Amino acid sequence: MEKFDFIIAGAGCAGLSLAYHLSQSPLQHKSILLIDKAPKTQNDRTWCFWENKPNPFEDLVYRQWPVVDFYGTDFHATLPLEPYQYKMIRGIDFYQYVQQHLQPYTTIKFVYGNILAIYDESKGAAVNVDGKIYEADFVFSSLYNWQNQPKKAGNHYLLQHFKGWEVQTETDFFDPAKATLMDFRIEQEKETRFFYVLPLDKRRALIEFTVFSGNLLPADIYTAQLQAYVKEYLHLPAYRVVHEEFGVIPMTDHQFPRTTGKHIIHIGTAGGQTKASTGYTFLRIQQQTQAIVESLVKTGEPYVSSLAPGRYNIYDSLLLNIMVKNRHSVKDIFTVLFKKNKPGTILKFLDERTTFAEDLKIMSTTPYLPFLKALSDVCWHNKRAVFKSLFNVLFFKKINLFVK
Repeated sequence: MEKFDFIIAGAGCAGLSLAYHLSQSPLQHKSILLIDKAPKTQNDRTWCFWENKPNPFEDLVYRQWPVVDFYGTDFHATLPLEPYQYKMIRGIDFYQYVQQHLQPYTTIKFVYGNILAIYDESKGAAVNVDGKIYEADFVFSSLYNWQNQPKKAGNHYLLQHFKGWEVQTETDFFDPAKATLMDFRIEQEKETRFFYVLPLDKRRALIEFTVFSGNLLPADIYTAQLQAYVKEYLHLPAYRVVHEEFGVIPMTDHQFPRTTGKHIIHIGTAGGQTKASTGYTFLRIQQQTQAIVESLVKTGEPYVSSLAPGRYNIYDSLLLNIMVKNRHSVKDIFTVLFKKNKPGTILKFLDERTTFAEDLKIMSTTPYLPFLKALSDVCWHNKRAVFKSLFNVLFFKKINLFVK
C-alpha cells in the first residue's frame, strides 16, 4: 500500500491546477499522486473567461479579444470590454504545459486507471484504483458526473450544453480583433439559445451553439443549428470543419459539499466552482486551488471558505428560477443589461467583484416583476441561506459592501 502526502483524484483542469500551484509553493517537496482514467492527449475542450490582469497560465492564452459584438432582442452593438479582455485557453495546451512542468518533480507521480472508491479514514483518506489502495493525508477529488447529480427540492437544475465547430475558410473572412460574445438572433424555442463566434485568425474561427435548458437535444439538432447559423447569419463562404467539440456543464444552485469527512476535499465543479448562472469555471478553479495551497502552507489544513459574498448565490438562484419557471425571456434580460450598462460593469458583476451599491444599480435596469416573483420563490424554499446573506448585507458583518 503506497502512502502519499496528497492524492489528487482527477487530472483535468482542477487537479492539474492544484498540482501546479502546490509545485510553486513551499510544499513542492510533498509527495503527490495524480490519478486519472488515461493521459490527457486530446484537445477535448476550450476554456474562455475574462479578466483585467494576467493569470498564472497567461502564456497559454491562445487568443484574446478586447472588443465583442452583442446581438440581442432589439439591440446590437460592438462593445469594448475595457478594462477586461476575453481570453481563450485550449485544453491540450494546458494539459501539456502542466504535465511537462510537473515532470522534473520526483515526488509527483501519475497513475492511470479506474477509481472505484474514495473513502475517509481516521488519519487520512484512501483511493481504490482497480483494486489497488493508495493512502494520503488528504485526497482532493474533482470527480463529478452531472447525470448522477441528486436533486434537492428548492434548488434549480439546468444544463449548459454546446457544440462547437472550428471552421476554416478559403479566403479572409473573420476579424481576429473582435469576437461575438452572445448572438441571440436565433429562435429560442422556450429555452435560452445563443451563439459565440471566436475568430482565431482571418480564416479560422470557433463557432459555438449554446443552450441553457433542462435536457440535452438530439445530436442532429446541434449540427442543424450550426449549419443554419453559418449560412443565414454569418453568410460564410466556402469552409470546412477542422475540429468539433461538445460539452455539458451543470448550472445549478445546489450547494456542493466542500468536503466528505475530514480528509476528502472537493475541487473544481465537484467543489462548487462552476458559476451557477453562467457556467464559467476556469478562473474560479484557479482561485480555489490557490486558496487551498495558501491554507495548507499557513495552517497545514486545506479548508477554505466561500471565496465570494453569499449574496451572489442568491443572484444566481434568481436567474436560474426565471429560466426554470419560464418567467421571462433571458434573451431580453441580457439585452437590457448590455443596452443600459457598461460591458465592464456587467463582467465585474458576473465576476462577483461588485459592491452592493453597484449590484443595485445593475439590477435596476432589469425587468423587476420576474425577479420579484423569483425572489419570493427562492426565499420561500431557501429561508436560512437567504436570511443569512441579507443579514450580512444589512449589518456589514462579513463584507464591506460599498467599497471594493
